[in-house]
Amino acid sequence: MSVEVEPYNPAWPSYFEQLKSQLETYLHGVSYLSIEHVGSTSVPGLAAKPIIDIDIIVTRDSVQPAIDALVSNGKFDYVGELGIADRHVVKDPNQDIRRNIYICVDGVAQTRNHLGVRNTLRANPALRDEYAQVKLDLAAKGTTILDYIEAKGAIVQKILAASGMLSPSELAVIQKANVKGEKFGAIRTERLLLREFVSDDADGYYELERLGTKDNARYQDWAPRTRKQARELVLENLKSQAVSPRRVWELVVLREGRMVGRVGARLAKSGDEEDDVKDEGQQMLHFDLWFSFLPAVQGQGFGTEAMIAFIDELVNRKSGEKVELEIECDPRNTGSWKLAERLGFEKYSLAEKAWESKGEWVDSLVYRKGV
Repeated sequence: MSVEVEPYNPAWPSYFEQLKSQLETYLHGVSYLSIEHVGSTSVPGLAAKPIIDIDIIVTRDSVQPAIDALVSNGKFDYVGELGIADRHVVKDPNQDIRRNIYICVDGVAQTRNHLGVRNTLRANPALRDEYAQVKLDLAAKGTTILDYIEAKGAIVQKILAASGMLSPSELAVIQKANVKGEKFGAIRTERLLLREFVSDDADGYYELERLGTKDNARYQDWAPRTRKQARELVLENLKSQAVSPRRVWELVVLREGRMVGRVGARLAKSGDEEDDVKDEGQQMLHFDLWFSFLPAVQGQGFGTEAMIAFIDELVNRKSGEKVELEIECDPRNTGSWKLAERLGFEKYSLAEKAWESKGEWVDSLVYRKGV
């Protein structure tokens, strides 16, 4: 999903007031300091992604009561800090007005970051316009969100330095947070785009794994997903992106802007009995891989194309280390093991009646490949 940046919309402040009124209702009885319109939509004249960013500023003691109130009264999902200390992300399932909502501790660097950018750009039209041009240029290139955040890091640092609200060490922390780090930037192949999950992917995930695509769950331990489960799984993906060191990666696969699949990997925990892999006395990194594609696009080589690109990126990030990759499946799932063979994996084991799934004992076929 490429970033969309629009010219300033004079309706944005009124959208914020509507959302603020809703939040005040949900937060009744909770002690909070203020509800602030932040982000680019809060700056008159600034081009922006059409998403209203809101900070609910609280004392540290009021963080949990505020989270509890939004989850209980507004049916929000609590996602966590996502790698940014003292900035708690809550997701409103109602996105008729697109919004990002944060519960922020008063006075900390991240809160001053949001307020400093807003206040500086409101007072400095030249800097505002410079920032707008950077964003418009990035959007015109079809930049995805993580690459977008990283690419505008320099201008954000310039704005924050002009605000005078953060110390050099705090600026350095913010700069580091805006770098992808262990997150994947966009991976482009001849026909596909692979990228990290974002919250807007819940509908695409549901279409991929819902009852109507039951074949995708036929050989899995789980039943077809509900819409609620799809949203929860996407939120779990967002959380895993912020874990350091990261052990789980899952990417959306897009074809002409539509989610057609997902690919993923899990790095085995050190000491896992079945995942401790030795090679000439040296422990190897062991990744368990998976993939899922819409039935309508299967048989066109998209799975092979996506997995080749994903594996290349995964292995390149572990340059200099020995890596073992594994794909496990029910042997009746011919599509999966044939894809493993196309990727150069070799049959490693076949265990009969390996475990019970959906009321029957199933076999386990394992393919492995060393890199």
